Amino acid sequence: SAVPRPIRLGTRGSALARAQCDLVRKLIRDQHPGIGVETVLIRTEGDADKHSPLTVIGGRGVFTSALQDALRLRRIDAAVHSAKDLPSQDAPGLRFAAFLAREDPRDVLVSRHGCSLAELPPAPLIGTSSRRRATQIRHARPDARVTELRGNVDTRLRKAHSGPLDGIVLAAAGVTRMGWDPQISEYLPLDHFVPAPGQGALALEVRDDAARDSLFDALADPAYSLPVRVERAFLRGIGAGCTTPIGAYATLEEGRVLLRCMLASDDGIRAEWRTASFNSDEAEVGAADLARELLSAVSGPTSIGTPRSADHRPLSGKVVVVTRPAADAGDLCRLIEDAGGEALRAPAIRVESTPFDADMVSEGLRGGRWDWIAFTSRNAVRGFVDGLGKDVSDPAVLGPVRIAAVGPGTADAISEHGLRVDLVSLGTNARDLGSNLAATGVVGCRVLLPQGNLSRPELSNTLSEHGARVDAIDVYRTVPECSLPEALHDRLRRREIDAVTFTSPSSVREFVRLLADDAVWMAGTVVACIGETTATEAQSYGLGPVVIAERPGAGELVAAVIPALERAPKSSIKGVRA
Repeated sequence: SAVPRPIRLGTRGSALARAQCDLVRKLIRDQHPGIGVETVLIRTEGDADKHSPLTVIGGRGVFTSALQDALRLRRIDAAVHSAKDLPSQDAPGLRFAAFLAREDPRDVLVSRHGCSLAELPPAPLIGTSSRRRATQIRHARPDARVTELRGNVDTRLRKAHSGPLDGIVLAAAGVTRMGWDPQISEYLPLDHFVPAPGQGALALEVRDDAARDSLFDALADPAYSLPVRVERAFLRGIGAGCTTPIGAYATLEEGRVLLRCMLASDDGIRAEWRTASFNSDEAEVGAADLARELLSAVSGPTSIGTPRSADHRPLSGKVVVVTRPAADAGDLCRLIEDAGGEALRAPAIRVESTPFDADMVSEGLRGGRWDWIAFTSRNAVRGFVDGLGKDVSDPAVLGPVRIAAVGPGTADAISEHGLRVDLVSLGTNARDLGSNLAATGVVGCRVLLPQGNLSRPELSNTLSEHGARVDAIDVYRTVPECSLPEALHDRLRRREIDAVTFTSPSSVREFVRLLADDAVWMAGTVVACIGETTATEAQSYGLGPVVIAERPGAGELVAAVIPALERAPKSSIKGVRA
């Protein structure tokens, strides 16, 4: 007789997703030893864009929609999801056959200090990709500075130990499934850190036309499936968007469902926590009713948390303009908003990858042509990796070359691709990196310098002066935007802008050009710059007062803005409004 076709399980390509899919394969093989099971890797939007905050690229759905499309096209027979990644509404034409055995649902803290959240140093810098976690962190530690953190579990764990982060908060399940439990500093309590709906559970999604008594449905266990369905009922009751801080965790105990839940306003200021118990056959309806109750509470004039009128965060009531390219602005905007300010996005430039001779570069790297690759920005990292078109984490791709980076932000971008950074300059510009590299002894060394079309020659000149041979290749180009948002022009004229941030000289030039006659309204507005070169460019246009971040990075830029606004006379920031 014909051999049955193997079952095709679809999953994302990350190490964690593959490990989770292996768990499902084992469950199927244990129950049906004669059936073959194949894994099909599907790339999702969340995997393709590792830089933008989840709230920018769409939040829930960015890790699931491509798998669901593969199901509809019959490329796979079932999709394996992390249940917490699922949108609130079920996808048309598909259904969930089972929610599977759940790992520890709690959030955990991983810290280079090896201590609990309460024991972290004053004003700790904590990374997370979740507004739910950010809200609960700030309620537990009001002095905390929370920053956007993307990447696979291993990437985030590396950042937790390398600084400047004091800690990161992520799901215990991902850390446990990868066998990295020893790195956990603290398991955060469920009463104060309510997990995301479905956190720790796996979901098995199939087409509607799949038989209801299939082997997929046979994997379902009410002890696991019912609690997750109750959590999803709470999620649907909220009708939450991707930016809403929401948590729900249900357990089944002696025929009743205990539900812990939390909901906060989108800005995280107003938040409510609840615990309720329901009969198991009424739990989904009860969860939806409780969701509407919490939604009313956080939308009303009073709630747990700090009222808007009593917001004493350092940028409360301030408007800060962000001129970075839209794809790179997420971290900076989030930090401004975390500090109570309004981030007004006004990108003056955009960055596009530039093709280069990838075959020549690949051959040179494999042959050991270069001793160092020196990256001066995240854009250089992105353009180089995109143009090379290879998995740079494979040791055979880059060969024995060492890697240098300007500042921790560029180093983070390199680490996100699974690469080790051998040298990170503490300064803010390419000249600093050149001096740091020269101190290692570069006489006779060859350095590959991926750069942009407007890059200045400081790094190349410094290295050449110290006896190195530099091969520069353009991997990205800076393109001026056509206009600035009309809201920026309007608010400048009404003197409602408190500060403007710049991260490159080109953003200064194009911002001033696009402002045209409205540049006069910039008089007295605080200008915060990353690096002396950018600051010099701003001063050449008469902008100021100018402040410079101590080090490259979004956090350092915000840290420079806060005291500058505290020092500035009110009359120089906001005049009489029209």
